[in-house]
Amino acid sequence: MEPSLSELEATAIEACTVGGRYLREAYRAGDTDVDRLAHDVKSSADTGSEERMLEVIRSRFPDHPLRAEESGYHEGDGAYEWLVDPLDGTNNFESGLPAFATAVTVLEGGEPVLGVVYVPLLEDLYVGRRGSGVRYDGRPVDAEVDAAPSTATVASVIGHDVKLEPDRAAVSERINRGIENRCKRRLESWSPTVHWGLLARGRLDGIVCYRPDAEEQLLGELFARESGLETASGQDWFVGAGNDAVFEALVEVPRDVLDRN
Repeated sequence: MEPSLSELEATAIEACTVGGRYLREAYRAGDTDVDRLAHDVKSSADTGSEERMLEVIRSRFPDHPLRAEESGYHEGDGAYEWLVDPLDGTNNFESGLPAFATAVTVLEGGEPVLGVVYVPLLEDLYVGRRGSGVRYDGRPVDAEVDAAPSTATVASVIGHDVKLEPDRAAVSERINRGIENRCKRRLESWSPTVHWGLLARGRLDGIVCYRPDAEEQLLGELFARESGLETASGQDWFVGAGNDAVFEALVEVPRDVLDRN
């Protein structure tokens, strides 16, 4: 018998909090091994968190397929697939910036049905569940905001491949300038799951994604749908906002930029 979403949720929360508590201790100790690359950072904190998270999930659902950022794909034949991000925001973590999280997304038939994000330094817990909305520390939230475009803070997200391809990097720069021309502040996301949580509870006003990495984007689009963000997407982009005015201002940015390429 396949587990209920409530059972999956309990395990996902436990996995994220176990991994997150490890990250909190490692962050404060400052004793991780780190490899700083031109376009990425590798940290022993990623591996340490992932080992603890996988131990929790595999102990409950050993037959479920699982895809983890560090160790890759673990085969299984269960109906649900787990996506595990043991440290979303490694650059932030190793730079001493407190915006990082552990995250789990559960898929059924390739579609996200559950997303959990835990921000360990703040002890913020976000849970999004298909048909049940998004909860922040146990309380239901929605993404509606009162901001006008001129007062809006908007997150931007790019995938790892954008930094590696000059043409895509140039497109990203044009998108960034377009966002900045239409809103008060553009917040560049080095930890997308943290910002998806803030969007879901209406603390950020919008988001523009260009070629985002699938793992974080699947969780983000679940949060967007369940919290009531207005959204639109194209082949390489996604836009979400907490009201009509901000949405209309933002959605023209990737359309204008990508139509010219």
